[in-house]
Amino acid sequence: MIVMKFGGTSVQDADAMKNIVSIVQAYSGQKILIIASACSGITSELLGIASDSVYLPDITRRERVDAIINRHRTICEDLGLDASTVLHIEEIGNHLQSYCEGIALLGECSNRSKDAIASCGELFSTRILSGIVGVHSNARWFDARMSMKTDSRYSHAQVNMNETERLSNQLLKPLFDQHDIVITQGFIGSNEEGHATTLGRGGSDYSAAIFGAVLNAENIIIWTDVSGIASADPRVIPDALFIECMSFDEARMLSYFGAKVLHPETILPAMQKEIPVQVKNTFKSSDLGTTITRRGDESAHGIRSVIAKMPITFIQIHMQSEVLEKSTDHLIHSLDELIGSKSLITVSIDSMLCMIYDASVSSVEENIALLAEDLEINIGEYALISAIGHNLRDSHSKESVKKFQEIINELDSSPIFMGTMQQNAMFALVHPLNATAILQEIHRNIS
Repeated sequence: MIVMKFGGTSVQDADAMKNIVSIVQAYSGQKILIIASACSGITSELLGIASDSVYLPDITRRERVDAIINRHRTICEDLGLDASTVLHIEEIGNHLQSYCEGIALLGECSNRSKDAIASCGELFSTRILSGIVGVHSNARWFDARMSMKTDSRYSHAQVNMNETERLSNQLLKPLFDQHDIVITQGFIGSNEEGHATTLGRGGSDYSAAIFGAVLNAENIIIWTDVSGIASADPRVIPDALFIECMSFDEARMLSYFGAKVLHPETILPAMQKEIPVQVKNTFKSSDLGTTITRRGDESAHGIRSVIAKMPITFIQIHMQSEVLEKSTDHLIHSLDELIGSKSLITVSIDSMLCMIYDASVSSVEENIALLAEDLEINIGEYALISAIGHNLRDSHSKESVKKFQEIINELDSSPIFMGTMQQNAMFALVHPLNATAILQEIHRNIS
């Protein structure tokens, strides 16, 4: 079995959906589980309507919901789908209107209501996709909420892997006995009570990895709007090259420190089962793409990709060493709570605690004032330059590491080097105004 995940741009309109049909036909003879996101932009619209329904006039609220329903109805018409698919769209639309009306009557929008409304996006898109794929193949629609089981942390639910595996093998896998293709939703699941939940940002990729893992898929293909994972952000480095093969750890580091192709934790379930993950371009399906495996390309040396994340905030906290030893965990937890996110990097050296947050200096300064006044705290705004490679600690990578440091020292007057803290990554903090020039020069030396 192959698991294929199609993102929002891959299902954004009738032409995009026809393209999926062509891709699926190229894999004729194989069992395929398709995981689809909502049509591009729909999730944001749905969440906006959910929040706005608290105060919107009834007519305005209904008009906004109708606009979403009509977008999907138009896709059905453009594809020439039969009345049964349109009926499914109308049914989902009726549920959506009811959810929003309930929020208006209560005068509040709970996270549970937001998840119920957000889930409509994937239900819309997969009903349409099932309709058009079913014209050309033996396909079946499946409700992911039946087997993707989570806790009740609405908007960022945690998956119950054991229960998801049990139900997926009981309810989903048998469908392939009579169907070549099964189409279901990414991003959504349900809790013990059967209420819809969502998995948070990048949830559709995560869904694909989970379904792939629990069903022991041979391969997982993430179809998106880029031709794989690149050696740099093509918007900053136009001549960036796509990497043919990389390790799970390289891909995780890249996504964690700013690459937008994959959600950082997406590939964990696949990694645990050693299932290869491919990233391919829906609109250039013949492009090779990037294949991610546990070991990656073991013949690769030096820096293979470079990325910048900015602006970020660098915090230095000076304390007596004995106080630091006792208070580090408490300080980190307190800062994470105040800032509203976990630090990207945390380092404790002698009597100093250093942390890097993906947050603006102003928001950090606002919150850090709530900590103990007797602490000496320095805060600065930087760009985080991350260089990723298969193994930056081996003897073959020494020249790359040396060049990385030389370029940054040459182009930035006061960088802060974090060294090769990870086997496959090294970091430096530089002035944001110097980041692009540094990226370009480092990339010129690795390509």
